[in-house]
Amino acid sequence: MADPTTTTAVATAVAGVGVGLAAVAPQLDGNALFGAIIGAALIALNQRNIKGWQRLLGLLVSIGAGYVSAAEIVTQTPITRTAPAGFVGAVLVVPVVLKLLEVVEKTDFASLVPSWIKRDKGE
Repeated sequence: MADPTTTTAVATAVAGVGVGLAAVAPQLDGNALFGAIIGAALIALNQRNIKGWQRLLGLLVSIGAGYVSAAEIVTQTPITRTAPAGFVGAVLVVPVVLKLLEVVEKTDFASLVPSWIKRDKGE
């Protein structure tokens, strides 16, 4: 596990890159991007027993999920600003999707189909 100083330095560098990217590309919502970076850094800092590249990949996926979901969160919830919406998206979207993937993997969809719809298997 990386020491706290290294992890903080990486999170600060990623936040600086994101804010710089938002300044270069005016179509980007800088507030949503900043909120997503902060939320993703929170997730990345709390992950334990994973390699550095896995932590970085998780950080990038959380940033993307938070940024993409920020506008919809503002539309569908009482949150009115994109920065907190990006934070919420980064913190909630990825864990919820991972939990749904676990449920889908464990679900036996064949048992959900009624027996009269199933084809005759020679029984």
